[in-house]
Amino acid sequence: MQKINIGRTILAGIVAAVLLDLFEFLSNGILLGPQWADSLKALGVPPLGPKGIVAFNLWSVVVAFITIWLYVAIRPRFGPGPKTALIAAAVIWLLGWPLGMVAALAMHEVPRDLALYSSLLGIPEMAIAILVGASLYKEEPTTAGRAATAAS
Repeated sequence: MQKINIGRTILAGIVAAVLLDLFEFLSNGILLGPQWADSLKALGVPPLGPKGIVAFNLWSVVVAFITIWLYVAIRPRFGPGPKTALIAAAVIWLLGWPLGMVAALAMHEVPRDLALYSSLLGIPEMAIAILVGASLYKEEPTTAGRAATAAS
């Protein structure tokens, strides 16, 4: 089994995180921003401030890195490429978006339509960010592979 290429994993994670942050800003900050503001206002919660924005940005970074790590971890079983990247993205999307909304929905903190739209917008966000990030990942060559390359 080949070793994980840590440098490429970090690069892929950074690229995926930047894209995911951008997509989350566009979807939840711009497109759904007014609905989120109304939802917070209905709860008597002040609008999202700088600390909240930083928290959501960090959340996107963590999600992207975990998803890229999952992609790297499942490559030996599913093979490298877009299909495996989409499997990793789908698993983390399911855990992070719809399942992440369950508690807020159960406590009536978020309207159902807002939870649905936010979750559905997460699908292309994750797919694109992880496909691009995963495309940058390459395995480290094995010792035998390096020796064969050097011999030729």
